[in-house]
Amino acid sequence: MQQNILSQKKIKYVENIKNHHYYACIPQKGNPNCSDKEKINLQNESSLSQKTISNNSYSHQSNGTYYKKHSIIFRELRSISNQSHNDQIDDIPKAFIFRIKSKNHIQNEPLIIENQEQKDKDRKTKDLAKVLRDMKKKRQEYTQKGQFVPKSPIPLLKHQNNKIQEDLSTEKSQNQVKKLPKIYTKQAPVIIEVLEQYEPLSKSSRLQGNGIGEDPFQVKLTRYYQFLFKFQCNHLFYVKQSQVRSQSYYIEVIDENEIIIKELMRKRWWWCEQIEKTDDVQFYWSKRSNSQFLQKQKIRVLFDESQNKVVDPFNLDNYEEQIKFAIEHKLALISPSGRLHNHIEINQLIGFKKNFIKFLEQYASLLNLDLFQYFPYSINISSQQDPKLNIFLTQQKNQNSLWIVKPGEWANNGLFMKICQNVKQVYDFIISEFKNQDHNFETLVIQKYIKPLLYYKRKFDLYTYLLISQINGVVRVYFYDEVYGRTSSKEYNEQDLDPLIHFTNSPIQKESKGFSLQEPGNKLSIDKLQEFFVQFKLNFKETMIPQLKAIAIHAIKAVFTHLVVKDHNFEIIGLNYIVDQDFKPWLVELNLNPSFIPDCQYHQKVITQMLDNALYLTIDLIYPPPSLWPSNKKQLIDRFNLQNKFQPLIDSRFDSEMLIELFEKK
Repeated sequence: MQQNILSQKKIKYVENIKNHHYYACIPQKGNPNCSDKEKINLQNESSLSQKTISNNSYSHQSNGTYYKKHSIIFRELRSISNQSHNDQIDDIPKAFIFRIKSKNHIQNEPLIIENQEQKDKDRKTKDLAKVLRDMKKKRQEYTQKGQFVPKSPIPLLKHQNNKIQEDLSTEKSQNQVKKLPKIYTKQAPVIIEVLEQYEPLSKSSRLQGNGIGEDPFQVKLTRYYQFLFKFQCNHLFYVKQSQVRSQSYYIEVIDENEIIIKELMRKRWWWCEQIEKTDDVQFYWSKRSNSQFLQKQKIRVLFDESQNKVVDPFNLDNYEEQIKFAIEHKLALISPSGRLHNHIEINQLIGFKKNFIKFLEQYASLLNLDLFQYFPYSINISSQQDPKLNIFLTQQKNQNSLWIVKPGEWANNGLFMKICQNVKQVYDFIISEFKNQDHNFETLVIQKYIKPLLYYKRKFDLYTYLLISQINGVVRVYFYDEVYGRTSSKEYNEQDLDPLIHFTNSPIQKESKGFSLQEPGNKLSIDKLQEFFVQFKLNFKETMIPQLKAIAIHAIKAVFTHLVVKDHNFEIIGLNYIVDQDFKPWLVELNLNPSFIPDCQYHQKVITQMLDNALYLTIDLIYPPPSLWPSNKKQLIDRFNLQNKFQPLIDSRFDSEMLIELFEKK
C-alpha cells in the first residue's frame, strides 16, 4: 500500500513540471522502509541524469543503457490512472518506463515504452554508436528529399491536415478553371482558345499550403512560359529554355510610326538593337517589306499532311512536363536562330486592290456567294478604253449613289481618293487621270459609296486589325477583338463632297479645326460603341463583332492559297468597315502598313496592346525570355500583360486543304 502511494505521488510530481520531457523510472525492487520524499528525490535524480540525443528518439541513461521512446498509449494505463483505487497501479510491470510529455500532447497522460530487460538484451547484440549513425543518416536522407520528419504525433497530424486542405483547395480551383475544348475537326475547323485563365501552379499551391511563399517573379515568369508554350504547340514546335539569350533587331525608323514598337522591344531586354541598317539580324522591322531579307528565308508548303494534327498542352505548368509533352507529340525542336520580318509576301494579293478584287470574284464564284453582300460593288479599270468602264456606265447610269475612285496598285490610307456624286463625274475623272502623263498608277478602282449609319449626325466607321503569322510552316490568321470607331469632324451632308465629311482616316481628319473637339482623337472606344448601339436594341459585342469576323474570314480565304509561306514572318493588316443605315457591316478596305501613330490616350493604349500581343504570338515564340533575369530587369515582368485579344480565324492545318481543293476546280 505504501508503494502504491509512492507511485501516485511520483507521477503527480512529474506532471506538475511543464514544457520538458521527464522519465519516471519505477524501480523493480522498492525499499518499503524508505520515506516517500527520499524515494521521490531518488527517482527525480535518475530522470534528470538522462541525456536526450539530438534526434529525440532515444534516451541515454547514466548507466550506459538506452531506451527508445514510443508514442503507443496503452488503454489499460489510462483506465488504471483514472481508477479511484490507486492500489491497482501495482498491476503495471515495474520494469516499464513512464514518459510525461506535457508540451506535445493534448492531455498529460503517461506513455509507456518498451521493457528495460529487453533493451538490456538488445544492447548485447547492437552497437549504440552504429544505431545512432544509422538514425542520423536516415534523417539526412529525409531532409534531402524535402520530406517532413516529425518528432512527435502532433506535428505529423498538422502536416497531414495541411496536405488534405491543400488537395481540397486545389481540386476546387481546378473545377473553377475553364478547360480548352478540343474542337478542331477537319470537317468543321472551328478554333476556340481561352487565354486569360490559367490553372494554378501546383508547385506554388503546394508551397502555399505549407505556409511557404514563392518568389512572385518566378510565378509570373512561369506563367509567361506556359502562355508561350500553348502557342508554340499551335505551330507544332518548341524551344528549349536557356539561362542567357541575346538577339539583335533593327527598326527602320521613318516617322513617328515606330515609336511604340521601339518601346515594346526595349522591355524585351534580351534583345539588342542595331543602330546601323543591316540585314544580319534576327528581327527586322520596317514600314515596307524588305525583299532581300525575305529571300534568305526558308520556303514552306502551305499544306503539309504531317502537320494536320491538334496538340493541346493544357495543364502543363513546368518546363520538364512541357519538354516531355513536346517529345511525346513529336513537335519540332527549333533552335533560336531563325530570322523574322514584320511582313510577308502579300502586297501583290491585298496591297494591290485590283488583284484583291479579282481574287474575291473568283472565290465568290466557286462558292456561289453573293460577293457584294459583304463588300461594296467594285470594278477595276485599266485604261479609258477598258470595256468594263462602258459596262459600268451602262449598268449604273440610273443609280442615285455616290462613288469613290482610288488607285488600284497600292494602299493609300485614305489619301489620293476622289468622291463623285454620279456616274458622269466618275467617267470624267477617270478620263482626265489617264490622260495625265504624270500619274503614278496603272489602274483605278471604282467603288460604290455605302450610305452610313450616323453617330449623332456625323459619319463614323469601324477599325480593327488582322494578324497573319507564318511560323514553322503553320499559317494562322487572328482577328483583334478591340474594335474601335473613327468619326468625322463635320456633320454628314450627302450633297457636300468635303473629304472631312466622308473620310474618317486620321491623316485627313487632322486637317480639320474640329479634330478631337467632340471625341479625343476622333476615336470611339468599344464601350462607347456598345452604348451607342444599345439605343437601337443591338448588342455591339455580341451581334456586330461576329459579323465583322465572318466578313474578314471570306476576305482572307480569297487569297489564302496564293500565300508564299516562309519561316518565320508575320503581317499586321488594318480592316476598315462601314455600317449602313440597316445596321449591316461592309468591309470597304484592307490596309497594309496601317498607321501606328496614336491620336489620343485611348488610341495609344489600343495600338500598344495590339502590337504587344502581336509580338507575343510571333517573335516571343521563337525567342522566349531567358530563365535568368538580372535583378535590375525583374521589374519588367510586370509589363508583360498576358491578356491576349487576338482571336484565331484561320489555321492552315485545317483550312488550307479544303481551299486548295476548292481553287483546283476552277
